[in-house]
Amino acid sequence: MRKKIAFISDHASPLSTLGGVDSGGQNVYVAEVARSLATMGYFVDIYTRREQTEIAEVVDFAPGVRVIHITAGPPTPIPKEELFIYMTEFSEQMINFIDEEQLDYDLVHAHFWLSGMVAMDIKRQLNIPFVITFHALGAVRRIHQGEADKFPKQREQIEQEIIWHAEKIIAECPNDMKDLMELYYAPQEKLEIIPCGFNPSDFYPIPKDEAKETLGLAPHYQYVLQLGRIVPRKGIDNVIEAFAHIHQDMPLLRLLIVGGNAEEKPIDTEMERLQNLCREKGVEQQVMFTGNKEREILKYYYSASDIFITTPWYEPFGITPLEAMACGTPVIGSDVGGIAFTVRKNETGKLVPPKRPELLAKEMLSLLTNKNQLKTMSKQAIEYVRNTFTWKTVSEQIGELYEKIIPVCRDKKKLQHLKEYFHQASQTFIKAAEVLPQQIATVAEEMCQVLATDRKILICGNGGSAAESQHFVAELVGRFEIPKRAGYAVMSLNTDNAVLTAWANDFGYDHVFQRQVQSLGNSGDMLICLSTSGNSPNIIHALKEANDKGMVTVNLLGKDGGKAAQYADINIVVPSEDTGRIQEVHLHIIHQLCWLVENQMEEMVPAKQDKKISKLIA
Repeated sequence: MRKKIAFISDHASPLSTLGGVDSGGQNVYVAEVARSLATMGYFVDIYTRREQTEIAEVVDFAPGVRVIHITAGPPTPIPKEELFIYMTEFSEQMINFIDEEQLDYDLVHAHFWLSGMVAMDIKRQLNIPFVITFHALGAVRRIHQGEADKFPKQREQIEQEIIWHAEKIIAECPNDMKDLMELYYAPQEKLEIIPCGFNPSDFYPIPKDEAKETLGLAPHYQYVLQLGRIVPRKGIDNVIEAFAHIHQDMPLLRLLIVGGNAEEKPIDTEMERLQNLCREKGVEQQVMFTGNKEREILKYYYSASDIFITTPWYEPFGITPLEAMACGTPVIGSDVGGIAFTVRKNETGKLVPPKRPELLAKEMLSLLTNKNQLKTMSKQAIEYVRNTFTWKTVSEQIGELYEKIIPVCRDKKKLQHLKEYFHQASQTFIKAAEVLPQQIATVAEEMCQVLATDRKILICGNGGSAAESQHFVAELVGRFEIPKRAGYAVMSLNTDNAVLTAWANDFGYDHVFQRQVQSLGNSGDMLICLSTSGNSPNIIHALKEANDKGMVTVNLLGKDGGKAAQYADINIVVPSEDTGRIQEVHLHIIHQLCWLVENQMEEMVPAKQDKKISKLIA
């Protein structure tokens, strides 16, 4: 049976065009891991926030993978920094969808802290365990951005809560794990390092001349590439300044900046800032802003470039360096976070401190003027990432993590269900204790009066109630607690197969108990009927027959008592709608009646003996 996983990616849909302000590595991660997990036999639903009205609620993304759009806030693009206030609505709508579709997920995998909030709600309300990949941490962001960070101040507190409620946290590199432990006190046993990856079907080396020709780039120029989201923390200004340091020494060098809005009058303020910086540095003719590009074309940009440069202030992982290396392009990256983990210094690229354009310029010039080193690094980069960072390898590690969690959580879930059943049963007993004792005591007294006058008690029920009626009779004819007492005149109406089939054939099943009451019952006898619903025709017919014969009639019922309640002298109705709970309380009532009858009958024995002696003397 295929295991079902629910991905939550609040702002990063796998259907989005990459390179926008909130479209980048997380979108790729979610899409690629979901696809790979599906090929491994999982069924994956990706829940993301609806950003347009036209798109369908459910979109088939890949075999075994669906994208489900959740309405939370207006159906328009909203910066992720402003989504916090819509997460409660996201949780409610996601839970509604799960309930309506009757989906039974084995696990939730949350992506980003906002998705983690939703995962906590899912776990609280539906008892589905979750793992989380944060992709970025609020405490780290605050260290680097300070007051420029526009996320809600409670982000770090919520991330802390998510860490304690998650079954496992996926750290994308050792530095990510270190931050989780030092800044959030995350228990080490909850952490698992699983990197990001690349798809070798999408990213592979293409001859430079062919790549340049495909992109319409001049073949006689050398190119260096910056690719990704156009946001301040990516340090693109650092790359432009470094390029400005060396462009006069390398007049045939061009800088390609892929991503963001490249219109003449950009609405993207960061793009506008970067274009102004190019003008200030005198390199506006040498820097080419291409805007967003479809994912299928990116391998040509990587392959056309001699170096890929990415120098963010901080980076939890960074997928673009892997893609560049997969295309045989060495990387110069910031010596931070995941980049320091994926780029092997002096083997597949270079590492430099962020915000140091002069050092970056030095490394760029050194590498660009050393063709042999570029060639060696290119070969080493391809081999390294293919052996270590494919999405297939990454997803297999994630799948192994799931398989550690799911069986344990299933056992916990099973135990939790058992605890809930006990709790539900106890609540039913408590309610019954508040409303039923008087009726139970009255029925016991009536039973004793019937038995004391040498009359008999007939008991019947259907299904489980038939078994309880037979148990009831066994305790009274035999004994409950008092040994060596006389047996009582109590009998269970016959449910023997031969009798049932014979009588049902002659009179119909609805009259099986009625026929026995008619044959065995006399005025002054008692009929006790057990029924959880009170609507069984054979019970109702038996009660009517008993009333016609002048018998005392008693019901042990549940729910609203059903139609049977109107035909009995005394009704004991268990305050529950659950058949199992009703039967459990019925059994308890049977034991209480047995205890009361035994003790009251024993008290009546001396009185009966005194009467017999008086008759003998007379």
